[in-house]
Amino acid sequence: MQMIRTKIVATMGPAVGNVEMLYGLFQAGVDVCRLNFSHGKLDDHLLMLRQIREAAARWDQPIAILGDLGGPKIRLGKVADEKGTGGMPINVGDELFIQREQTLGANRRVSTTLSHFVDDVNVGDRVLIEDGMLRFVCTAKTFSELRCTCTVGGVLKSSKGINLPNTVVNVPSITDRDWECVDWAIENDLDYLALSFVRKAEDLQLLRQHLINKASDIHLIAKIEKPEALKQIDAIIDACDGLMVARGDLGVEMDLAQVPIIQKDLVSRCQTAGKPAIVATQMLQSMIEQASPTRAEVSDVANAIFDGADAVMLSGETSVGKFPLGVVHTMAHVAEITEEYICSHTPKEPPLKLKTMSLSSALAKGVWQMTQDLKVTLVVIWSQNGATARIFSKMRFPVPVLALSSDHRALRRMALHYGVLPLEMAPPRGMADLVELVDRALREKDYASVGNRVLIVAGSSLGTPGTMNGVVIHTVGETWKEATESAAAAGPDGLQLS
Repeated sequence: MQMIRTKIVATMGPAVGNVEMLYGLFQAGVDVCRLNFSHGKLDDHLLMLRQIREAAARWDQPIAILGDLGGPKIRLGKVADEKGTGGMPINVGDELFIQREQTLGANRRVSTTLSHFVDDVNVGDRVLIEDGMLRFVCTAKTFSELRCTCTVGGVLKSSKGINLPNTVVNVPSITDRDWECVDWAIENDLDYLALSFVRKAEDLQLLRQHLINKASDIHLIAKIEKPEALKQIDAIIDACDGLMVARGDLGVEMDLAQVPIIQKDLVSRCQTAGKPAIVATQMLQSMIEQASPTRAEVSDVANAIFDGADAVMLSGETSVGKFPLGVVHTMAHVAEITEEYICSHTPKEPPLKLKTMSLSSALAKGVWQMTQDLKVTLVVIWSQNGATARIFSKMRFPVPVLALSSDHRALRRMALHYGVLPLEMAPPRGMADLVELVDRALREKDYASVGNRVLIVAGSSLGTPGTMNGVVIHTVGETWKEATESAAAAGPDGLQLS
């Protein structure tokens, strides 16, 4: 079967604000829908959420929903539109005054959303606005304002983000707005929450405890975009369920030339930890306005896949871009071609050595080798809560992995895992029943053809996590009775169950 193994995360917004468009995105290859809580009201997100679920029901394939918390992002206040520019033009050498009191930005004077901004920034600190498109250096400070000199000019616009790479900012890791969004996410049964500007593992543990207190099983994604996070990265990975390499703020906060190295390192660490990694920001940025990507953007997507990313993410390209369907088709095509190359150069041994030596990882290594020796078309696993699917995903199988569960929440979370195709199924009565159900599903969904060989991995107590201990080698179209008779006729060397 042909399947894009790399998962595509698409940010929701006005460009994809109807069920037909969302259904088209799923057909094109979107697996995860991102709700960006930095923009829009919760009522708007609720409308989008309902549309996603309606489109997903029509698509009849699990779609994960990721809520992205805004975090303590500092932004400009409102700025007046001067001379039809959409904001306040400012040139290199001009002075900008950033004051404590809120004001409508005009005449080189602005305010910010952080009440103690003037207290935290010191003379000599850099002030970067709109992902560093505009740059300033603080040259003087009083109790009520900062005086900054422009080093890179442009147009200052309302609510644009501010980065302070030299400044220690005294802000909580989770804002009041974030807590409101977290409770909304719990109420509306989201699958993942991404925490922005993570600095230490305790940031995630605080959010995790809140979810536990609310009896929520939402999984946590740590967004890495601060230098402080890199100093505690192993503890952060241990505390989260997955990582997002958020290259936008990361590239502003740190030396831009370091970002590709950091990306490769973070993805590699997630592979070893057995957790998914998402690479995000400006992957096909030019397609916000243009129908075709740049060659550099195509290489960027492909290289993220070569690095071992589970998912690649689209932001403005789908939320506000002119070609949301086209950009998903483009990303899926790049993934398809890249994966064909990777699969044609499959190593002789499993490519990963996971830190964990659990039953799942040990069995995954053995099954990986069996796919090579037996030339199977598909691996089928029973993964009730999704943990086994996550481990098998990290083994980078040369064939797709069909993951079965009766838990629809677990199935939606599996939509983020590389190479995993989630499928809902009621717990079978036993191994024979499982084989019959799998055989029927493979043919009905055209995942495999009669005569294809597949591996079915399951446990003695189907539907119960942690009981996976059997591997059936099954030929599609053959009944369990026929398989057992064939194995018996083959004698002691016949393959059936191990």
